[in-house]
Formats: sequence, C-alpha cells, structure tokens
Amino acid sequence: MIVLTLYIVGLLGAVIAFVLNNNLKLGIVVGSALPSLVFALLVFALESYLPMEFSTQAPALFYGAAFIGMASNKIVDSYFLIGISGLLFSFIFLHTAPYFNGFGGALGTTAALCFIPIYWISKVFKRNSK
Repeated sequence: MIVLTLYIVGLLGAVIAFVLNNNLKLGIVVGSALPSLVFALLVFALESYLPMEFSTQAPALFYGAAFIGMASNKIVDSYFLIGISGLLFSFIFLHTAPYFNGFGGALGTTAALCFIPIYWISKVFKRNSK
C-alpha cells in the first residue's frame, strides 16, 4: 500500500509542477520548488502519523518528480504523458535510490532520463497525427 502511495506522489509531483509552470505561469523554478516545499512541510508536520518508509522517501520522490514538471508545454503538452513520466520516475527512484546514495544530481538526471522517452513518444504521436 505504501508503494502505491509513493507512485501517486511521483505522479502528482510531476503533474502539479507542470500545471503551476505552464497553466499558472509561475515559471520552472517556482512551479517546481513551491509544491515541493509545501509537500515536504506537510510530511514533516505529519511525520509522527505517517509510516516511516513514506516520510523518508516521499519528499525526495516528490521533489525529483517535480523536475519533470519543469517541461514546457511547447515541448510536451499532455498531462497524461507528464504523469506517465512521473510514474516512470517513481519506479526508477524506488528501485535505484540506495545505489545513488552520496551522488549529486541523481534526482535531476533520473528525471531527465524519464522525460526523454515521453518526449520521443509525444513527437511520434504528433508526427503521425499530421
């Protein structure tokens, strides 16, 4: 059950940042950082009520997935694809995070690697629809 919740966190991190960045025009930094800060503060405030696995992994997972939401809607304009990219990020994060302990840039690199196939898929669909 916790793992499913963590996948939802990744999906929401990407989509919320994408909406704040593109729809509300807050920009990539605020669109990513603001929801990440709010989420981390909520987890911190509710930490004693949350499972330890969730409270230790969810803030970093949300923050990393929010990097995906930094994408411009001129590049990928599908909330669905951004959500899929957030789920892919969650999968990779949950299965590889212990191996990246101590390495800088792991969240951003993983987010970029999860965005690349989504970008490619969006290009293929746009090309086929013409």
